[in-house]
Order: sequence, then C-alpha cells, then structure tokens
Amino acid sequence: MKLLKKQLKPFVNKLSRIIDERDIITDQNTIGPHLIDWVGNFHGNSPLMITPRNKEQISQIAKLCSNENIAIVPQGGNTGSVAAGIPNGEIILSLKKMNKIIEINPNDYTITVQSGCILSQIQEAAKNASRFFPLSIGSEGSCTIGGNISTNAGGISVLKYGNMRDLVLGIEVVLADGRILNSLKRLRKDNTGYAIKHIFMGAEGTLGIITAASLRLFPKIENKVTGFASLKDLDSAIKLLEILKEFSGDLLTSYELIPAIGLHIATEYGDNRTEPLKNREQWNVIIEFSDTKNNNNAHDILQESLQHSITQGIVLDAVIANSISQTNNIWKIRKAIVEHQPKLGGEIKHDVSVPISSVPEFIQTTIEKLREYIPNIRPVPYGHIGDGNIHFNVCPPIDYPEQLFKDKTSDIREIVYSNVNSLGGSFAAEHGVGIIKKKQMLKYKDKVELEIMKDIKALLDPKNIINPGKIL
Repeated sequence: MKLLKKQLKPFVNKLSRIIDERDIITDQNTIGPHLIDWVGNFHGNSPLMITPRNKEQISQIAKLCSNENIAIVPQGGNTGSVAAGIPNGEIILSLKKMNKIIEINPNDYTITVQSGCILSQIQEAAKNASRFFPLSIGSEGSCTIGGNISTNAGGISVLKYGNMRDLVLGIEVVLADGRILNSLKRLRKDNTGYAIKHIFMGAEGTLGIITAASLRLFPKIENKVTGFASLKDLDSAIKLLEILKEFSGDLLTSYELIPAIGLHIATEYGDNRTEPLKNREQWNVIIEFSDTKNNNNAHDILQESLQHSITQGIVLDAVIANSISQTNNIWKIRKAIVEHQPKLGGEIKHDVSVPISSVPEFIQTTIEKLREYIPNIRPVPYGHIGDGNIHFNVCPPIDYPEQLFKDKTSDIREIVYSNVNSLGGSFAAEHGVGIIKKKQMLKYKDKVELEIMKDIKALLDPKNIINPGKIL
C-alpha cells in the first residue's frame, strides 16, 4: 500500500510516461509543507508528490496505482483540521495545478471549475459576472473547491445558502480503478435514479478524486448590513434568531455566537483594541443581513428587529455598523477567536452540531461537566449558532501546565461528544472526521450507516488505495 523506498525509482519511471517530470516531486523540502495539517497536530510522511494537470492524467495515475497497489492521498489546499489530507507513507496527489474556471453561465446562474480552484478565485469570478457564490470560510484565500466539496464545507452563510452539498449541481470524479465519472450537469432537477454525486460530498477523498464541479450561483449582493448585539442570557440567542427571521424573511445571512471570552481574546491578542459595545456581556451575537437591492431596506429592518428585541428584554444593547471599517472591526472579533485561542495556554477543538433549540442547553451543560472535571477550565463556545453548529473549543485554566492539559484531551473530548450525542447532535459538523474522529465514528455513528459506508468503500475502492485510513 505504501510506496517503499525500493519501489520509488521504478514507480517514478512509470509515472514519467504519464505526466511531465516537473510534476513528479521527491524533494522532501518541497513536500514538507504538505505533510502537516493546518492546526499542526499531525505530521505525516510521503516519499512522493505528484501534481497532474488534467483528469486524463489522474485517470492513468489511478490505473497505475491500482495495478501496483500503491495508495494515494488526494490533497487540495491542505487547510483541513482533522488530518484527512495527511499521508502516512502514501503518495500525495496534489490538485493545485488543476485550477481553471471551465465555464461561467450567468443566465443559468452556474459556474463550472476544476477542483484545484481556490475558493476566493471562484468568488471573484462570480462577482465579475455580476453573480454571487456564497461559500465563505476563514481559509477561503487558500482552500480549494475540491477540498470544500470533499469535506462538505459550511461557513458563515449556511443559514441562508446551505452547506457545500447544497451548492453543487454536478461533479466529475476519477475512481480508484481509473474510470471517470462524468456528472457535470448544470441542472436543478435530475430524477434519473440514485444521486451518485452526493456520496462523494463529505467523503473526504476516500471514494474517488474530485476533478471538477458545477456550482450554483446567486444574484449579486448589493448591500450588507452588520450588527452586534449583547444578550440578556444564552436562551435569548434563540429568541433573537426567531425575531430576526420573522422580521427579515430571507435577508438574514449570518448569525454568529460570540462569548465574553471571545471578546477578551480579540481585544487582548487581535487587532481589535475597542469593542463594539461598552459593556461586555457574557453572550453576544454578530448579525449580518444581505440584500440584492441597493437601498436602506436591510438596515431599517435590522434596526427595527433589534429595537423590538430590546423592548422585549432579549437584547441589552446593540449597534449597527455604519461604515466598512466598523463592519470589518466586528468581523475581526470572529476571526481573532480562531487565530488567537492557543495563546490562552493551548486549546482542544471541537466542531459539533445540535438542534438549534438545544444549543443553550448543550453549551450550559457541557460547561458544567467540564468544570466538574477541571475547575476553572475555560470553554470558548462560538460560531454558527444560526444553524446549530458550535465550535466548542476548550482552553486550560490560567497557569495550568500545557502538557498536562494536552494529556487530558481524550477525556475532554468524550465529555463534549457524549453530551452532543445525548442531545441528538453530531460530533462532526463541518470539518469532517479524518483521522481525529474515527473513534467517535465507531462509538456514535448508527451501525447500519457504518455498514453501508463500508460497503460503498469496498465497492468503489476494493483495494483501499484512495486515502486509506480516513473516516472508517
């Protein structure tokens, strides 16, 4: 399965008949950055990285690897947080050179791209065509669309537009035996049997190599309005969400939970030296409305809904950004939480989801259980409360030994995940399973679902050469 040292030279010779020698990389200094996951928890190894330029080359490579029993790890921007794209002796198949916009059709509201396209590149192409591609995540300047599809990426706009799976109309995939699945249709409706394309979305590259995709576009956004609100309590987050939906219809795009400790992180370590509101409350939210009309409608509705929430005692105070700099300052808070949490002495990350109505109960009970385990532990629950997806990260108490905290990772994760499961939630909301959460797959995933997943893997990849050891 792994490419052994003695196999390297003859295998490279065979590869050179398929792809240019410039696309065959054995230099470990060049390969090195591709061996470490984005958060730095996993360090892999690989004797070889290849950078093919088209689907035909990938098809031939897959056939060769199948014949030679050599495993492949597909890799996009390598921005994942569960080590799904990290090799353990397998060869790396990087899709970074397959980065072309194949076609954009404004009338159909579609764009067809190769899988190595950077997300921001697609956003910009849509904008230039007076259209809008809604996926927005922190790594959008470096992540690739193939990786986004393979992990069923979410982000801050899921509330309005859905996950990556909801944005894909068709895909092209090279299977383990070299066959090319061509399902790049740009159709909203296609009831011709099983929706095969969906099994590759969220599969983390274990069922095939996604080489291209047709994606949905939307009308161009002409106006965005951002607000920041301090809440009476955590339950008020759900009450405010309902009011915003009632007042705004489909204008509500993002609804992000920000705890007081998140504000502390942003002002202490980030670029934010001032907070949006004078009084720091325990629970706060970032609200964003987006509108295809360039008028004051979104601003007025947000203002009206916040005023109503204040009179109801749900919101204690609120502010609406009236400039680009104020908007950026609000969103910098959200970004700073992600970037600077480790400065609290380390962090243990959890990306989970529960039913929206259960979010307050989940956060409160999980905090209680964690503090029973380690008094004064510092949970940092934040993120996409509008769709029930919480990044429930955990930092140690002040002056707590960092290594001792790391040693308790397994126990802390079990506290979080067991509570998620008890509320009918998921231990992997938008970042996938990879290597990190395989244990939880066995423990919490429905047994029949697991059996079906294993059957599908065995059918499409009987030799287990496409990203082996991930998910299952």
